[in-house]
Amino acid sequence: MSKSVYIGMRHGLIQQGVEDYLMSQDMRCVSRRLHRPDMLIDVCVTDDANDVVKFSSSQIPTVLCADFYERSDVISALRQGAHACISVWGSFKHLLMAIESARIGQRYICPTLTELLCDSRNRTRLPDLTPRESTVVSWISAGYTSKQIGRKLGVSPHTVDTHRRNIMQKIGVHKVAELTRFAVLQQETQP
Repeated sequence: MSKSVYIGMRHGLIQQGVEDYLMSQDMRCVSRRLHRPDMLIDVCVTDDANDVVKFSSSQIPTVLCADFYERSDVISALRQGAHACISVWGSFKHLLMAIESARIGQRYICPTLTELLCDSRNRTRLPDLTPRESTVVSWISAGYTSKQIGRKLGVSPHTVDTHRRNIMQKIGVHKVAELTRFAVLQQETQP
């Protein structure tokens, strides 16, 4: 008998790719828009933490497939009820192993996330930032805008934006929200 898998991915292309692959493995897939509460589901595969809480409260094993950045993200997902965690950068082989482990009530963490969990180095260590860039990171973590930081430092907001872009490039992020998160984490980990 084939397994029934709820696929709750928020991005259409990823949803379709996961569905197509699982159907090729003789699994019956139920998408978010077709799901009804009375449907029997063996495992939920999602990229939404809200689904983890919803399905784990219904005693349905859940696999969270997400772009985890920190050890705390993985630990939080497991605490919320996920049976398995896999990285969006992982392979379909790991997705299958996660689904099977969750279905039989076991935990599974893909190798990429295992490495993240076991990495004893401080992953949020400041890269080689200039003293001015470090100052800008401190002001960002305090919630200041480029305009406000510029006033504090006596420079134009455009100069602060240039520092932000340089910092983002050095730490490997592409969104302002990721930069803000990095800045806040930096302040939390400072002695």
